[in-house]
Amino acid sequence: MAEQVNQRIEGMINELEQMRRTNLFDDDELREISRKRKEFEYRIQRRIKQKDDFVQYIAYELTLLEDISLRRKQAKISDKKKDIEFAIAKRLNKLFKQFILRYQNEVEIYFEYIKFCKSVGFQYAIGAIIGQMLQIHGDKPKTWQLASIWESKEKNDLDTARGFLLKGIHRHPESEVLYLELFEVELRLACETEIEEEKEKYLKRAEIVWQNSVKNVPELSFLSKLCDLSMRYNDGPLTKSIKEEIWNRRDEKDVWAYIASKELEGYHWEQIDDFVDQDNQYSTELQNFIAVYEEGLQQFPDEKLCTKYIHGLLGLNNNICTDSQKITAVKEAWMYGHENGLLSNDMYAFGISLLKLDGEISSDEFVQVIDTALIKNPKSRILWEEKILHSKDNENRMLSVLQDASKTMKGDDLLYLWNFVLNNIQSIDVLNKCYKKFQTCESVVVLSLKPKLLQKIYDHNGLKAARNAYEDFIRTPPTQKELHLVMIDIEKAQEKFSAKHIRKCYECLVQHHGSNNVDVWLDYIKFEAQHGNAQTVPQVHRRAIAALKKELVDDFIKAQTLSRLQ
Repeated sequence: MAEQVNQRIEGMINELEQMRRTNLFDDDELREISRKRKEFEYRIQRRIKQKDDFVQYIAYELTLLEDISLRRKQAKISDKKKDIEFAIAKRLNKLFKQFILRYQNEVEIYFEYIKFCKSVGFQYAIGAIIGQMLQIHGDKPKTWQLASIWESKEKNDLDTARGFLLKGIHRHPESEVLYLELFEVELRLACETEIEEEKEKYLKRAEIVWQNSVKNVPELSFLSKLCDLSMRYNDGPLTKSIKEEIWNRRDEKDVWAYIASKELEGYHWEQIDDFVDQDNQYSTELQNFIAVYEEGLQQFPDEKLCTKYIHGLLGLNNNICTDSQKITAVKEAWMYGHENGLLSNDMYAFGISLLKLDGEISSDEFVQVIDTALIKNPKSRILWEEKILHSKDNENRMLSVLQDASKTMKGDDLLYLWNFVLNNIQSIDVLNKCYKKFQTCESVVVLSLKPKLLQKIYDHNGLKAARNAYEDFIRTPPTQKELHLVMIDIEKAQEKFSAKHIRKCYECLVQHHGSNNVDVWLDYIKFEAQHGNAQTVPQVHRRAIAALKKELVDDFIKAQTLSRLQ
């Protein structure tokens, strides 16, 4: 094996020498290239080969080719291309052949090999590669498609491409990609001929292709792709027959969205003329778009279809309508969805922002929109948030809205609303009412706000109220670690703090969290040592070792020892 590797490395000496002479690489870089190649050669020559060995070697050589091309451009060097790039390309070609020979079942290798041959100008080899690929991987529709694309788009041989596709469809009669390729080939043949009889022949063949294909691939998405291709090449009777087939499927919801999108592009379905309102100020395309969606939503009152309608209006081009017309159309579509209960939560959030920015709607009308929306979407956090925000000037009303929301909202959404209200309460009276409501709350999620509410009570009502609230909070679970820490910080913030009260907080803290948290004991010991009674430190230390889980005792002892050294 070593002799064979050395022989192959010797065959690379000339190209390395030419790289040095043209100053594309310096000596250190050339030694590294030689070392890497030797390493790769050993890997692909060993008895037990790995797929990655070939992949990495090929990737390295392709990267080297790109690097050489870049360096040539920067240094404006064009000499010795035959001795350098062509030599590398030849070796890569051999590598790919070895790779395919060993891993014939990997169809991706063929794709990469064809891509490589195109990039280095080895087009003459691609036909043989495709033939070999189809022999081994003819059970995969993608290979027949690749063969067809090569013949039709690279060699411009549509007849050969058509032959590949017919063979592929014979083996894969339900392949969408092969039918689409064959349909496009027939359309291209019709467009490229100037002889009327031949054009009719090719269009007739295209009609047979689409009619047969929809029997085997009945999905609407496939039919719409056929229609798109037909519109691109031919807007005559062929396209009309496909459009009629799509219209006959109007009992499918997605048909309406597709027809509406094509109306914007100028492809008209005569059947929709009965729905169109000719009296509005929009362009014909936009009138048709709106009419199709409104008719579709009457037949399919669906949230997703309404969302598509609004998104379609938001994406309108300037050649369809002005910005003011777009805004008007979007508002009308949003109100239609609102009145018929077809808006998603995201659409409500968008529409409410639009109404607020627009400023044309009165405060009472805005509240009415929110209330109507909440009747249909009582669990929409966005709507409750907007209603609370609208009541910001009247904190009592804001608290009342929160109480209403608590009847339907659960979990994180309710927690968010409580947070939102707490952040906006400034009145002591309203804060006290909020505290009373909090005391009767049974939601574990909402009770996680205890630390925040405690801080708020202290900020507004002072130390005595905070102590009372703390006493109340620690009686009912959950008692978060943060609750005790907030109270400790409040006590420590006093001009003359009470060690007795702080110690009481620490005692509650270690009682609730002392079995699984080392830090709470360390903080307690630090407080007693610096601000409390230093004589109690050994006792707290022993209590910590007794209370902590066994796996945490060593961590505590280490941390306590380090703190003493510091």
